Amino acid sequence: MQAGHREESSSCRRPEQLRTLAPRDSKSTSTRERTSASSTGRPPRLSHRSRAGCWTCRGRKVKCDEMHPRCGPCSRLNRECDWDYRWNFSDATPTTQGKFSNVITSGNAVWDPAVRQRYSASPLPEEVDHLPEFACLASDEERERKAEAHKPGTFGVIVTPESFLDLPEYASSVPHESRRASGASHGSNSSARGSYRSPRLGLKRGVTLSDPNTIVLDRFEDSPVISPISCPRSDDRRRASFPEVPQRLSITTSAFSSGSFTAPQTPIFRSADDHLLAHFKQYIVPRLAQPQPRQVASIPGIVPSSTARNTLELEAHRFRPLHNAICAVSALHLAYSGRSSLEDAMQHYHQALAASATATSPNDLISDCVFFRHFLLFVYDICIPMQNEDGANMWAEHLNHLRRIAAQRRGVFNNDSYSHTVWVIMELDIAACLLGSGNCDFVRTIMDQGLLPPLAQQIPSSSMSPGQGAFSPEEAHIFPPILALNQSIVLQTAALAQTAQRYRLEARSRDTAPSPGTWARLQANSAQLQGDMHTTWQRYCPEYLVPYLFQTGVNLPERVKIVFEQATLRYHAAIIYARTSMFPGQRSIPFAGQQDVVNDTERRVATIMAITSEQIKHHMLDQRGSIFPLFIAAFATGDFRTKEQIIDQIRAFEGQGIGQNTYRTRQLLVAVRDEQLTQASMGPGRMERVDWLEIARQRGLKVVNCGL
Repeated sequence: MQAGHREESSSCRRPEQLRTLAPRDSKSTSTRERTSASSTGRPPRLSHRSRAGCWTCRGRKVKCDEMHPRCGPCSRLNRECDWDYRWNFSDATPTTQGKFSNVITSGNAVWDPAVRQRYSASPLPEEVDHLPEFACLASDEERERKAEAHKPGTFGVIVTPESFLDLPEYASSVPHESRRASGASHGSNSSARGSYRSPRLGLKRGVTLSDPNTIVLDRFEDSPVISPISCPRSDDRRRASFPEVPQRLSITTSAFSSGSFTAPQTPIFRSADDHLLAHFKQYIVPRLAQPQPRQVASIPGIVPSSTARNTLELEAHRFRPLHNAICAVSALHLAYSGRSSLEDAMQHYHQALAASATATSPNDLISDCVFFRHFLLFVYDICIPMQNEDGANMWAEHLNHLRRIAAQRRGVFNNDSYSHTVWVIMELDIAACLLGSGNCDFVRTIMDQGLLPPLAQQIPSSSMSPGQGAFSPEEAHIFPPILALNQSIVLQTAALAQTAQRYRLEARSRDTAPSPGTWARLQANSAQLQGDMHTTWQRYCPEYLVPYLFQTGVNLPERVKIVFEQATLRYHAAIIYARTSMFPGQRSIPFAGQQDVVNDTERRVATIMAITSEQIKHHMLDQRGSIFPLFIAAFATGDFRTKEQIIDQIRAFEGQGIGQNTYRTRQLLVAVRDEQLTQASMGPGRMERVDWLEIARQRGLKVVNCGL
């Protein structure tokens, strides 16, 4: 009776416990339920198992939210979140043979144990092996040599997903934060732009493989392509005086005679880089080699002449890293203009930076190919101002290498292309120091050792054939005085920049407010620098160009006019800089004749604006030396309408450089203008307290060059 009663009651409750059977279209019904659930905002039901969670949660058999680098359950319980890989090494040979009847292992030196024993019992003498274990070897060549010393002459390599993180092709899959917070890279030239390092948390697992001939590859690297054509060699008289060499720099060379070499008719580079080389010749060169007449702006080489083509293009054919540096700078501009990927530029930069080979003489380390490689990487890093892992600026490291190379050459196998590039580097070094980012060490080394390039080599050659001279017939009489004026203004500006950099260092190290005597000394020295600059202008400027108005140089030859305008802009900008930006708080110090100085400053601001307006009118927007004078003029003027006009002029120059320095300069100027407007609204005399260098440092708007 009890059993019957239990069975009866159970049958009565069954309709309440069991759900009704799902209809035939249950799949679509569940889909609709999920859709409605997602539309109502309710989170979907999570699986009760963690198939992709951390090993800590999987071992505890709890649900993991799969958050990296530390999941929620581990964070709440303060547990170690284990995301390491778990390796399962199993022999797939029986499974493969079961699926495919044609797969056999008999007679194979690797898979047949009988053959392996027969090889080991062979009486043939083996080669003595002096190499360490396979896991300690760093290259495939060393592993192959070790394998050749043992039977059966093979070794196993296991690659993991982390083995490919260094390759530029996989850079898009690496999070940006991981690339910025990357670990140490090759040598001291590591860079967030040229290296794709990521934290390798899973590679130090302590996994012990049973087979000593099998390794887990930590990093997959392509074999570097070394060109069979070497860098040129010269006499060894400077071999003993080469105390230090650039780090990680070496070149595989062979005997070479520069007089008997001719350019290869067929390019040896892959066609994928042809558009980068063409863009470099047509766009990048006019921004680096100035002044250039418009009709020769697209001629290859740093200097548009046959000598430059032999110097740069042939060096790029001989030295692969120089080719990669050319492509990196070209791809960088194409990326900024939206016509290429930034990863392409980073890949070429990484390849140019990671060059590794063997040098046969010290002269190889100071050859043209190495010098131009560092120069182009220096330009690249100026266009992307960023710091590497140890806090040093990459552009400063390349500039230091260039300074060492220039000091070691001392006239050895110098040429027009090298001399002009030295002058360009001096201009870039001075610009960086004026912007608070450098110290003019390169300029100081050139001047102290008497390595200043001659006047004729400070400009690109205008002749299309060698031996025709640096000047055209119409430039022969007027160009040398203008070049002497420009050189004197540049060197005087370098002295001004070095003094300002020294004053800024003194201000940072000073704990208390400067005394009146200190203010008087700083102001007197700044006035002396202004006087020296004005004396230099009066001494070297030709009489028929004084006093200078912006219409004075209209009838000059094109290249002479460009150099004269750049010298004029530098002169006025240096005077304004000496009055406003030598040390913090300089403009807030009253002095005798202050109103006359303010009026003279406004006249110089008007002259700068007139020259740049003519450049914009005639579409001469590739003049990189025009942006900083506009910036310092906008900072110094007290008329906010003039500031707005200068901001519009700088906007017209944007997009005409290699990087985005002009855009960043305009951003900095807008920030300075806004701060000046805020201070001016709070009372008279407060606008003069604004320090544009401090604003750039606080807001992360520092630039190394305004127009490049």
